[in-house]
Formats: sequence, structure tokens, C-alpha cells
Amino acid sequence: MKVLLYGGGAREHALAWKISQSDKLAQLYLSKPNDGFAHLGDLLEANNYTELARKAKAENIDLLIVGPENPLADGIVDEFKEAGIPAIGPDKKWARLEGSKSFAKEFMVRNNIPTAGYALVENQSQVKEVLKDFTAPVVLKADGLAAGKGVVIVQTIDEAENVLNDFLSGKFGEASKKVVVEEFLFGDEVSLISIWDGKTLLPLIPARDHKKLLDGDRGPNTGGMGAYCPVLLTEQENSEIQNYVKLLENALKNEKADFVGIVYSGLILTKAGVKVLEYNMRFGDPETQPLLMHLKSDLLDIFDKAVNKKLNEVKLEWNEGISFCVVVAAKGYPECPVKGAEIANIDEISKKYGVNIFYAGVKKSDSKLVANGGRVLSICKSGNNPSKDIYSAADELIFSDKYYRKDIGGSLCRSL
Repeated sequence: MKVLLYGGGAREHALAWKISQSDKLAQLYLSKPNDGFAHLGDLLEANNYTELARKAKAENIDLLIVGPENPLADGIVDEFKEAGIPAIGPDKKWARLEGSKSFAKEFMVRNNIPTAGYALVENQSQVKEVLKDFTAPVVLKADGLAAGKGVVIVQTIDEAENVLNDFLSGKFGEASKKVVVEEFLFGDEVSLISIWDGKTLLPLIPARDHKKLLDGDRGPNTGGMGAYCPVLLTEQENSEIQNYVKLLENALKNEKADFVGIVYSGLILTKAGVKVLEYNMRFGDPETQPLLMHLKSDLLDIFDKAVNKKLNEVKLEWNEGISFCVVVAAKGYPECPVKGAEIANIDEISKKYGVNIFYAGVKKSDSKLVANGGRVLSICKSGNNPSKDIYSAADELIFSDKYYRKDIGGSLCRSL
């Protein structure tokens, strides 16, 4: 198969790494990769999605895989569908399950999927009235895409009022023209990434992401500071998640969701059972990195079966032990990350500690690799107690502006 992978983060680097191992791969093409993994395939670039689809058709590309959320929301899959090229990713309509928090909430309510109670605020005149029905803490979510930064948990109603007015005044532009106000749910969070082929929903094993910037799950939300899998769950929790998968599969069937792609369910394990916090319509970052390291099965073969509506034939195989990922970010992330610092000794620490490095916010400058974004790279390893080697590698990484959490996984992870 000739495959085009779109996107330039650590998630896409991990996807390229995994797909490159497949016997089914004839040629990998990359669109918008960062300089850290552009060497893994042939570059295919264009001025717009229509032109990219035309070029892909000319190259006889068999499959498009889309990493980030924005191209999905903007209709890249629709253009490739028009060109007759299958894609792993939803069309513009179903990308709204991630692109609009209110659309996702309405989908959940229609299909009796458990979720937090909520209200939608569309202008500042509604703020005080809506907040009367909530008690602190309260969760505020920009309705549209905000690069993982549009969710705020506030501890008082006065703070909720201020943040709501800030959002509605245009903090995230069009994305926060509407805001979902949610009740705060207590419990451990789990990321459940599933593949959907239009008939069958195939869940991967649950992973756990750490979204807060600071140790101890403090500070602002980020795109994610680290992740691991598998997650230690009780029999009851596993049973509830399996029941949820059936519920989601029936909902997608009932709604005639005719795309092939990823459904990421952000779940929370409450005393009242499993509830859905959010949907993403693509692989999560950083959960993808440990999940793909842990996956023994051929990912491209799974995707091939998905586009041919044969996911029901897939039996996933997983490696032993645990897979673990720590994100190294630049100081100042998420608001004002420092850019330009050189990243050195990657090869040395990779060999010394047996870790995989997946690049995100990097670029080449005078033949040197430098930081060019907030989340700079992911350090990953799979096996028995990999966290020790990952943290040793992170400590020895030569990158003057590096920042990373020291407690990814905590005692739960280390006890596996």
C-alpha cells in the first residue's frame, strides 16, 4: 500500500514509526511533518486539501491517515473522498464530535450515553443566570477547537463568571463564541481510543494521560504531559468500559455514522459509573505514543481492514509489560513557550537507555535541531519498569529550556 500521513507532531511521528514496520507498506508519504521525522517518507505538499488530494491521486496513494484535529474539521477527508481515496478520519460532519462540544453533548444525550450535566452559554447576558444552576468547582469548555487549552476548571462561581466572560469576549476567537458549562465530576480519567469502520467499533486498551502542566496534577491544562498503558482497572471498571463500548457502537450505528476513523473517548470513572468527558476524532497525543509501542499487531493491516469494513475480523495483540511516555516541553508552555534552544545528544541517550524519541515542536536550523513549539518531544519506552530509563534519559537530555513532569504515572504506573 502507498500511504499518506498528514501532520507534524509526536503522534504523527509515532504513527510513521509504526506504519513503517508493516509488510503491507510499499511507500510512505508525509505531508506537514516536522524536521525530526521528515526523513521517514517522501514529502507530498500542496497549497490546499483539493490540490493535495489531486497529487495523492496522481501518486496512486491508497490511504490517507490524518493525525491532527484541525484538518479533519476543515474537511480534508471530504476532499480525499471526492478523489476516491479512502481515509482514516471522519468527514467534516463527524469531525464535529470533537470540533463542537455542544454537538458532542447533544449526541450523548440523544443516545443515552452517560455524561456530566451541562448548559450552553452563547452570550454574556446569560452568564449569571446559567451559573445559578451550578455549584463549584465548575468546568468551562470552549465549544470549538482550542488546541487542548480551551478547558478550564474553576473553584468559585465568581471565577467562573470571569472566565466565561473572558471566553465569550473572544479569548479563543470563534472557538469560544459558545461555551459549555459542566458539572465537575470526581474520579480517575481514562483515554479509550477506538477504531470505527462504519459497522464495527474496535477499542484499543485504555491508556491514561496527564493533562496538567505541573507535578501533582496542578497548574493549567495542556495538550498532555505524558501517558502510559495499560491502566490498572478493577473487574467492575473493565465491565463498565466494555458496556460503554457497546453503547457507543450502537449510537454510531443509530446515527448512521458512515466514516472510517478514530473515536477517542475521554472517560471518567465516577462512583456512579463510567461517564464521558469528551470526544476526539483522532488519535490522542501523547496516548498514541505508548499505545503504538505496546501494540504488537500490524497497524496498517488494521487500517486496511477498517476501510474494507472488516474490523470484526481483527484480534488485537499486545506486548508484555507497560508502555510509558514522558513529554518534554519548552519552558513557558502552554502560554508562551521559549523557542530556539538546541536539542543535542539524542542519539546518545536513545542508545544508552533504549528509549524511543518522537519529535513534536522541533525544526532544523544550521544543521542543528532546535525547539520550535510548546511540546518539543516525547521520550518513550516499553517493557518492565521503563519509567526509570525514560527519566534518566530526560535528565541527561541536553536542552537548556526543557521542562517535564517528574510524576507521570505515579505509584499506579510503577506498580504494574
